[in-house]
Amino acid sequence: MAYFDEKAKEDPDFFYRIRLDDEDHVRNMYWVDGAARRAYKHFRDCISFDATYLTNMYKMPCAPFIGINNHNQSLQFGCGLVRNKDTDGYVWLFKTFLECMGGLAPMNIITDQDFSMRAGIEEVFPLAVHMHCRWHIIKKAEETLGPFFADRPDLHKAFELCVDHSLMVEEFERSWMAMIETYQVQDHETLASLWEKRMYWVPAYFMQCFFLFLQTTQRSEGFNAVLKRYVSPGNSLL
Repeated sequence: MAYFDEKAKEDPDFFYRIRLDDEDHVRNMYWVDGAARRAYKHFRDCISFDATYLTNMYKMPCAPFIGINNHNQSLQFGCGLVRNKDTDGYVWLFKTFLECMGGLAPMNIITDQDFSMRAGIEEVFPLAVHMHCRWHIIKKAEETLGPFFADRPDLHKAFELCVDHSLMVEEFERSWMAMIETYQVQDHETLASLWEKRMYWVPAYFMQCFFLFLQTTQRSEGFNAVLKRYVSPGNSLL
């Protein structure tokens, strides 16, 4: 691991940790430089976390922690690699991140809809407000809602008004119930599923939280696009 040793000499606040399995194979990894650690103390209001980008020959998803500074610029607060995207792997990564950042947990965090990730966040960052990426949720729902709404344009309009223009939780829930009753869609599975998950994606539930106008993990995906210019799937971990 000479690369990391040399990096640590250049930056005394550089932090990295590796987790091995029983056969001494890399299971998880996390690293962050000193500048990012210092910036995190000021800009931990909202973190975007995503683990969908494969960057290396080992097929270990890259999991960057992306924040936003006071100039609306993206900041990388370290990056992890996870071999298995399960709760155990995320718990290790989040605990390592928390230790590295002096015990300061993010105040708000937005992720894609991953239940293992959500379980890890609830365990390690219990006080953080967790929001799911609205874009991913709606995109998945559109597989069934698209054709359904196409035949019911008035229902589609009522759905968008309910979700996008409700400022208070009570207003949203009242509008949703009225929509369900008016169009008699009580048995629609996708709408029922969206209702069950409402506290994780509907904007009305986050009006009092500082998400910097974020409703998607676009910040993370933007970073992945930049990373793609420099790191190819054929690269080793070093």
